[in-house]
Amino acid sequence: MAAPTLTQVLDNVGSSTIEKRLPGLIDAFFRSNPLAARLLQQDRIMEEGGKDIRQRIIYTRKPGGSYAGLDTFNIAQQESRTEMVFNWKQYYVNITVAGIDLLKNAGDSQVSDLVQDEMDEAEMSAPDYIGDDVYGDGTGNAGKALTGLRAALDDGTTYTTYGGITRSSTAGTPGYAIRGNVNTTAATFSLSQMNTYMNQGTVGQRKPNLIMTTQTLWNKWWERAQPAQRFGPGDSRGMLASIGFNTIEFNGAEVVVDAHCPSGNIVFLNTDFCKMVIHSKRMWEPTGWKYPVGQDSAIQQLLWAGELVVTSPRLQVLSTAVS
Repeated sequence: MAAPTLTQVLDNVGSSTIEKRLPGLIDAFFRSNPLAARLLQQDRIMEEGGKDIRQRIIYTRKPGGSYAGLDTFNIAQQESRTEMVFNWKQYYVNITVAGIDLLKNAGDSQVSDLVQDEMDEAEMSAPDYIGDDVYGDGTGNAGKALTGLRAALDDGTTYTTYGGITRSSTAGTPGYAIRGNVNTTAATFSLSQMNTYMNQGTVGQRKPNLIMTTQTLWNKWWERAQPAQRFGPGDSRGMLASIGFNTIEFNGAEVVVDAHCPSGNIVFLNTDFCKMVIHSKRMWEPTGWKYPVGQDSAIQQLLWAGELVVTSPRLQVLSTAVS
């Protein structure tokens, strides 16, 4: 019986190696970004399809209130719900194996090792592409990037629409419900100032539960954290600390470093109103090996499709000029 060709070995051994390594890549994707990690702990929204991503929101109350005796009720039908609409955003990580490398690594175990090395790089690359865009405004790469927090949390000054709805300062309108809180005025870090920011995103019992910032600002927070609680990696008292993040507790929220966070930024999030929507057929789905006609190589991509959706921007706060 003839020995398998390099192509057959790559198709069989290489592809099975990628399949075995995908859970690690997916785990790395979520654990590398505090927001993604927190959302995974709460809920991972998987969608089967649809031409776009739609999120229903309630933007005002139903008619009601106090009355006396035979007062007439307001029985008029009132619109109180609408939908935000987002396009699917797509990402890929490319794996290219040169023909000469296949020759040098001929054999089942050697090809497996070669693909393992490629997957090591993919595990580092995949989270970074989306992690960077989480803080963006969705205009990156000609509008193909994730609709990030800069656009989601805006108050309408810079980004007038979100999810297809025009932001407004008029209470009881859809535009008011998706109007965030942004502070762009320079501020010096202090716990008092952080408390002021946090209060901007607090409505009743609903308040931010995750605060993401840079290493520099986290260090300042740490220095002032006594007698506040600090959680170390593996400490089950903090949700993110339990999976390896160093966190500080502030008013019930976890403060954590995100390497992707822009300089001077602090983001106060209520993750109960954030969703990472992912297509069930595109959670770093491998395409299978392809062999170009005009090149001695084998190529495969890992594909992702989804979108970050903030269902209530008014319960979130972004400060961009803290020092």
